[in-house]
Amino acid sequence: MATAVAVLRSLEAPLPQDLPPGTGLMVAPAGWGWAAAPGGPLVLAVRPAESEAQPVLLCAALQEAPGGPELRLGRTLLKQLGLAPGRRVRVWPVRRPPVLGWVLLGAVAGRAPPPRPGGGAGSAVLVRRGESLPGSGLLVLEARPALQGLLGPGTRLAITELRGGNGERKEPTPLMPPLVSGWACPGERWVRAKRRAPALRGGEGAQGETLWVSRGCLRSLGLFQGEWVLVSRGNEEGPGGYPGNGPHLAAVRTLEPPWDSPLRDPEPRRTAAAALEETFLQGEALAPAALAFNLSCDPLEGSLLKIQRYGETTGAEEVKGSRSMLSVPPFAKELHIEIVSSPAYSTTEVYDQILYQHFQTPRLVQVEDILCVPTAGHPEFLEGNSEKFLRWPELYFKVKKIIAAEGRDQSVGYLADTQNTSLFLGGSTNSAVPSFPSQNTHGFWSSLSPAGLCDVVKQLCDILGPYLHSRETLLSGTGSVLLSGPSGIGKMTVVRAACSRLNLHLFKVDCVSLCGDTSGSTEAKLHAAFSQAEVYSPCILLLKDIELLGRERDGIGEDSRVILAIRHLLLDREADTSDGFGVSTCVTLSSYPVLVVGTTSRLGDVPADLQTGFLHEVKMEAPSEEQRKAILGMLAEGLPLGREVSLSKLARQSAGFVLGDFCGLLSHSSRAACTRIQNSSFPGGLTKEEEQDFCAAGFPLLAEDFSVALDKLHDAHSQAVGAPKIPSVFWQDVGGLQDVKKEILDTIQLPLEHPELLSLGLRRSGLLLYGPPGTGKTLLAKAVATECTMTFLSVKGPELINMYVGQSEENVREVFARAQAAAPCIIFFDELDSLAPNRGRSGDSGGVMDRVVSQLLAELDGLHSSQDVFVIGATNRPDLLDPALLRPGRFDKLVYVGVNEDRDSQLRVLGAITRKFKLDPSVSLLSVLDKCPAQLTGADLYALCSDAMMFAIKRKVEWIEEGLDTESSELLLTMDDFVQAAEKLQPSVSEPELLRYKLIRQRFTA
Repeated sequence: MATAVAVLRSLEAPLPQDLPPGTGLMVAPAGWGWAAAPGGPLVLAVRPAESEAQPVLLCAALQEAPGGPELRLGRTLLKQLGLAPGRRVRVWPVRRPPVLGWVLLGAVAGRAPPPRPGGGAGSAVLVRRGESLPGSGLLVLEARPALQGLLGPGTRLAITELRGGNGERKEPTPLMPPLVSGWACPGERWVRAKRRAPALRGGEGAQGETLWVSRGCLRSLGLFQGEWVLVSRGNEEGPGGYPGNGPHLAAVRTLEPPWDSPLRDPEPRRTAAAALEETFLQGEALAPAALAFNLSCDPLEGSLLKIQRYGETTGAEEVKGSRSMLSVPPFAKELHIEIVSSPAYSTTEVYDQILYQHFQTPRLVQVEDILCVPTAGHPEFLEGNSEKFLRWPELYFKVKKIIAAEGRDQSVGYLADTQNTSLFLGGSTNSAVPSFPSQNTHGFWSSLSPAGLCDVVKQLCDILGPYLHSRETLLSGTGSVLLSGPSGIGKMTVVRAACSRLNLHLFKVDCVSLCGDTSGSTEAKLHAAFSQAEVYSPCILLLKDIELLGRERDGIGEDSRVILAIRHLLLDREADTSDGFGVSTCVTLSSYPVLVVGTTSRLGDVPADLQTGFLHEVKMEAPSEEQRKAILGMLAEGLPLGREVSLSKLARQSAGFVLGDFCGLLSHSSRAACTRIQNSSFPGGLTKEEEQDFCAAGFPLLAEDFSVALDKLHDAHSQAVGAPKIPSVFWQDVGGLQDVKKEILDTIQLPLEHPELLSLGLRRSGLLLYGPPGTGKTLLAKAVATECTMTFLSVKGPELINMYVGQSEENVREVFARAQAAAPCIIFFDELDSLAPNRGRSGDSGGVMDRVVSQLLAELDGLHSSQDVFVIGATNRPDLLDPALLRPGRFDKLVYVGVNEDRDSQLRVLGAITRKFKLDPSVSLLSVLDKCPAQLTGADLYALCSDAMMFAIKRKVEWIEEGLDTESSELLLTMDDFVQAAEKLQPSVSEPELLRYKLIRQRFTA
């Protein structure tokens, strides 16, 4: 695929009349060989040169001219795409743009829809989702199978009415240019600055001395583009950062609208410039991480900044007349810097080349500032990276000394470059640094407050923040936190965000690498890890999988020597240094602290003495429905979703999911979308060129793709014991049992729909279904879970019993823990009599069943603290259950599920079973029941239908062999099939058994 980098220019001359609207002009040298698509115009894929975002397809006319390639677009189209003239874009031809099969258009109410676009037969027009249809007042709301493509004669059109306004977008009223004499006045200005995310970087964004404002804010401040100003923090209390709060130089520039693909949001779009203006409140600015850090701004909330034009003195009289030159900081003669010790890179390497390249552009420097030097484009920095993904680290340097040129006055800050400044790189130093959790441009991973995890991040910062202040406080020892939570919940993401909020380094150590062959070896590795963390201070030492330490090699016993060593390092550690003769001397802690965070996915496996060595403990729970929706919304921010995709519905269906599961959900849904498109649009397979062209057009993720992904994840989860899953059994699948349905819904559905009525805590959470086998107890529980949109956790009694001591009780605890994580949830204990028999009569020598019953009773008593977990038990022998289970507060609601004795209930059950069958018109279900015994359970009726189906299949096979029928014809059940099945049907519950169950019912209802 031939690609080229072109420069954007504004199209001044009009295009020929025969070209469609929205067409650009591609000016390229002769001999490029770019041709138009077969039977259509030249279609180009365009996106910014430095971005990997979804490109936009444009029609273009090709013009040969000497010089570099240029893409000329109209001003309206440039503004719509958020692109400015002079920007470099990457373009390549799309030989076979996808032909759209279906397009949904939005029309303004009261207006007659225009005729079908496209003109003559065989003509096609290029359309994009979220933009107006060329030559009409219609808005493209949705397109299939791609986000953009050709609308031709074979495209099916659907038109709907636009609601929520008249559909007209009003352009903002342009501000009149102010008079310079009354505008560029001296004095102080105030602006609230927030730390800038790396996703906004682009173009000039790499300059750390720039204060970014909107155009309206620049006018209100009375400043010129690129003007140097003195910035200082207001009188508000600082966040306790390390640098001082003195004045700092910065250049004020306007932030151009970022590239935002117009294909993400199917709603009517605003222009990128209008969207950018809304991100700025009145008098608000964005500061790069380095500038915000050097000013000691709060990383999350920002700070109020005082701005004064550089070169003016406070209180000076206003100078009359005009001034044509703006003050510029002087160049430094010598610049002395030291590299900051960081685990992201080595301080012993030679960085002359990257520093020379960085200072080829004049950079602002001030004493005690932290300089951030990007390493993108230097592959040597990717070697030895311990992360699983590629990441370009930033080099941090601290300015120690600046010598001005002779004859120059002293200045707050200086400019430094390779032509005017001599650079001296000293040794290494320790310092806090500005950083983001990830240099990834995605908003979730680079956010200081990730959705669904912000409460844990704040809790972690509140615990560790006081240790960063004066070391003379009452807080002695090392600040340590034990962070626990299920695997994949986002513990690493939380620690990264906390590090960035507190301006700390992150030194990650996997405890697997600390485990040695002997206790002494493990202890030595522990001391080495803590000593290495001292080199990177101030930092957070992250001990991943802390439960691996303190255990013997067999994993059963505890290693007391390792546990004592960890407790010593956490509680009363002092920096041990060694003199030249190997004698250990004790020195005081450095002014920069080392904080310790241990993470574990199995809190129960952490030895008790090791757990108490951590001063604080934070437990991460599975996200709630609101948090799941927030996580999904932030992760899917850059994905083109179909209009039918409901994040609220996905959040309800993904109960119990954690951050890792949501990443897998989006990955599986993208694969499902690729498979769907390949099967529907390209059944014969894709060539490489067709695949590239279709990917350039983009494709949306539909609700069916998420359904496929959810099924895959649920199937993967169901391999574990008692994994929660939403069943697919509805009320129409359950015939009869109307009274039982009402009893269950009053117990379960009422507290969910009206929690305010049960605010006193008087609620029932336990329900016991008892009765003969085959009456539909399990089917009822599944139908309740489906109708109430609750996860269903089915547990068979025998599968929880384990041969090891204590393992059975742990399995019971794990079942209830899974249910609380997947709330709202129904726990269904089938064959409850085998799990909770009468204590003292089980007959096992070890008393295992007695302990299981006691554990089950304790867990049932704890359900009152979780409002959205219900327990349903099913048993054929309630007389064998332990009596303590049936007291109020546990299984206090007993519902008898009996045999269908009347014909009406049996007819409803038979109709529910046969509703998916193809029946002959002569079949009368009532006549079938007349030929059956009177006492029938639901399982008996299911066996009747199954036998009738087998007789129909045998008959069809015989007819096919005789040539009287074909395999493609539908299978038809006749009356003869049901009659033959009814003749062989025997009731599964005899009369004496029915009498015994009636006596049991009288006993429990008395």
